[in-house]
Amino acid sequence: MMKIIFWLSALFLFYTYVGYPLFMYLWSRFRPKTIKVKDIEPTVTVVISAFNEEDRIIPRIENLLQQDYPAEKLDIVVVSDGSTDATVKCLREIEIDRLTVIALEKNLGKSLAINRGVEAAKGEIIVFADVRQRFCPNAIRSLIRAFADPTIGATTGELILESSGTDQEPEGVGLYWKYEKMIRDAESSVDSMVGATGAIYAIRRELFEPMPAGIILDDVLTPMRITKKGYRVCMVREALAYDRLSSTSSEEFARKVRTLAGNFQLMKVAPWINHPVKNRLFFQWMSHKVFRLLSPYAMLLLLISSFLINEPFYRFTGIVQVIVYVAAIAGLIAMSKGKKPGIVGTASNFLMLNITAVVGLYSILTGQTAGLWKKH
Repeated sequence: MMKIIFWLSALFLFYTYVGYPLFMYLWSRFRPKTIKVKDIEPTVTVVISAFNEEDRIIPRIENLLQQDYPAEKLDIVVVSDGSTDATVKCLREIEIDRLTVIALEKNLGKSLAINRGVEAAKGEIIVFADVRQRFCPNAIRSLIRAFADPTIGATTGELILESSGTDQEPEGVGLYWKYEKMIRDAESSVDSMVGATGAIYAIRRELFEPMPAGIILDDVLTPMRITKKGYRVCMVREALAYDRLSSTSSEEFARKVRTLAGNFQLMKVAPWINHPVKNRLFFQWMSHKVFRLLSPYAMLLLLISSFLINEPFYRFTGIVQVIVYVAAIAGLIAMSKGKKPGIVGTASNFLMLNITAVVGLYSILTGQTAGLWKKH
């Protein structure tokens, strides 16, 4: 029995982190689905939810106004989600007809703020953006071109993570993000991505459904609802958004907890997403998202079973696992003190990913999600 547990755990982890990405990559190269793109210029509304962003909101609006897109066909809606600083004041000092400012008296959370923004949107295409990132000049035009294909319901750009410029910047994050983008690109080529990049994605206005309060991952729920209607969500590599890497390991830890807790939340609030018939991306959803949530427990079973099998090979693999975990933990401790983990950076980041999956589940089970879904 222990041998069965050992090999099932090992195969599960191999499939989740190596097998599935490799399978999708090969599938996307040999049997890709084409997208009919061309230059089109529908009306576009950029919707932003902002909370206490007085220092960044004006540069963000200026960045959007500099987009290579007809001014008369591009407008912006900013929803201040109960901001207590000068965010609204800064916005109202920008006197242009293309900017609509909605000031909510209370902080309702990002999902409800987005709902209000879409209600006020006039464009045929809605582009969702955050305050902290910036777009390249042709980002919106690039996102729009794919909507010439009637099968496309949403598009998402590529997020470029730049160095934060701090000595405490966690290592391995940039490498992991490149790995993640490779998987998303392959999924897009095969059929449709599982979710979108929240910093830069666009949808057909008529496909939007208001979201319930407290949704953590609006950039997964909305695209998945669109795929449920039979449309594709594709990645547009030319549409670039720029952000910085997390400046500290604690910031990166909080970001990952938010993401993984959000996946657990979706399994609860949108049960159809776990149904192999109702969700046509069920294979991708399980392989890409759900299996990663289960990986920490497979890792634990693999470690325990290694020492419960009284054979040299299994004991050796157990010792190797212990050595790797000790090194990864040492790396995490170093990062928590603002030091570089060195060669164990990737292992430390992988261990952090799995720890955050456990913390994310705990957050959902105990209802400690308010601080997660209020993040903007």
